[in-house]
Amino acid sequence: MDLGETVGYIFQGYSLLQKEYPVLGAMITAEVIFPLSDAASQIITDKKINWKKVKYTAALAPIYGLGTYGLLETGDIVGKYVSNHSLVKAALGPNLFANPYNLFFFVNNTVGEKSNYNLKALARNYGQIVSGKGEISDYLRRFEKNIIENIPPREYIKSVVAVTTVWNGFQWFNYSNTPKELQAPATLAASLIWMVLLSLWSLKGGRKIIKKKD
Repeated sequence: MDLGETVGYIFQGYSLLQKEYPVLGAMITAEVIFPLSDAASQIITDKKINWKKVKYTAALAPIYGLGTYGLLETGDIVGKYVSNHSLVKAALGPNLFANPYNLFFFVNNTVGEKSNYNLKALARNYGQIVSGKGEISDYLRRFEKNIIENIPPREYIKSVVAVTTVWNGFQWFNYSNTPKELQAPATLAASLIWMVLLSLWSLKGGRKIIKKKD
């Protein structure tokens, strides 16, 4: 069996996995894409790899894969209730909801940078928002402290611009030309370069936030 046949069999198996277990497939794909892009962004920024950070990203990667699958499902909802046009599905589906999705990514990385990539600290960061008592204003203050203050504004705006332009075009193509079972992995695969860029922004932006507070 030559290399081409091997690759073909692997792709067939992967396609079957995506067709039968699309959520699991998206999570497995994310487990490859996100740690790899994290390591690449560190090499570009620091010329070395902090493996604790990579492990932190790897632990969160299945959640990111699940989120990516969910984003694409929003496109199908738009197609069912609004319009089945690929551009409308992309714009009002994954590319609309990708912006709060990216907020989650930025917050996770900033909190990770603050806590030396401690997953328990990340869980506490989210838990503190809803665990305390008080008026609505108290919950809003905790939300601001634990979420808003961990988002680097300049870097996040860059991600919004990219999502509404480049990614909108990609998802338009994805909905138009990619089989349903491969849309989530296609998005994750295409996002390798995007995730390197997003990881770079989140790393530099998170460090700015920490430096400013210090």
